[in-house]
Amino acid sequence: MIASSVRPPRPAQMAAVLSEAPSSPARTASWSVLPRGVVDGSEIVLLAIKPSMIRPILESGGWVLLCLTLASVVTWARLSLAGLSVLATAQVLLLLAVARFSFAVMHWASTWYVLTNRRVLDIQGIRTPSVWSCPLVAVRNTYLRVSAAERLGRTGSITFVPEPAGEETAPAPRAWRCVAQPELIHDRIRRAIESAFDQQGVS
Repeated sequence: MIASSVRPPRPAQMAAVLSEAPSSPARTASWSVLPRGVVDGSEIVLLAIKPSMIRPILESGGWVLLCLTLASVVTWARLSLAGLSVLATAQVLLLLAVARFSFAVMHWASTWYVLTNRRVLDIQGIRTPSVWSCPLVAVRNTYLRVSAAERLGRTGSITFVPEPAGEETAPAPRAWRCVAQPELIHDRIRRAIESAFDQQGVS
């Protein structure tokens, strides 16, 4: 796990986040396919990425493996659910495995992680997206965590810790999960936050 505060500015790197070429490895998807109305015209989209394609496997792998194991045991031991044959019971278990994996794929397909010059966003859904957003200047800390499973896929999760507003309870942290090139993405996010703080200080 790498924990990093975003408060200390690094002036020499302020402009880099806005000047990187669109062909940068960190810009892995076109922001034009984002749900309409999520980003307004006054924002500059710095990153619009999806989780790694390995995420559906990580999310559903345990359930799929369990269903496959049970299907094998049912077939070998000639067990069955009430009213079903052994073959039908195994098919039900395989169908559950396929359904769980399909759900994980749909979840992946409808997820976008977006960084603009003003906000960080986590978008879930396509037609009626659920959008979590936090102003860059309201991000207190960011953390990069790499689980054992994510390490196998060379991915990681970036957690954002929002600053509490006034005396209110601090909002719950939010994570970009299973991101490819996590160190590069995390560094770009930090530089964008530092740039936002710098611009706020100038204004």
